Amino acid sequence: MFTFDKRKMGRSYEIHPRPANSGAGWSLKLIENGQEAGGGVFPVEEENASAGIAWWNGLTEEKRRHWLMMAASAVPAAARHAYLLAEAYNEALDEAEAWVSVKS
Repeated sequence: MFTFDKRKMGRSYEIHPRPANSGAGWSLKLIENGQEAGGGVFPVEEENASAGIAWWNGLTEEKRRHWLMMAASAVPAAARHAYLLAEAYNEALDEAEAWVSVKS
């Protein structure tokens, strides 16, 4: 499970994976002084096949190997999903870090 908790100045956050049947991606919970103070959902957006093909065709061989490894698959569509999942996580993390950085 990818759950993280970081504390600073009474603020923390948790990032949890969302089930695939809920759109996959991540759920962010913002916590202030032990109480939930907000959050958000960072789904993996479905896209058309041509966007995935363009992404794949634009990758170097090294990047293709990386995303296939991250997907634990030899299927380019799975690599694209792994990439989109990582992007959604980074968006959740950026919002969480911004939350923690604001002085209470």
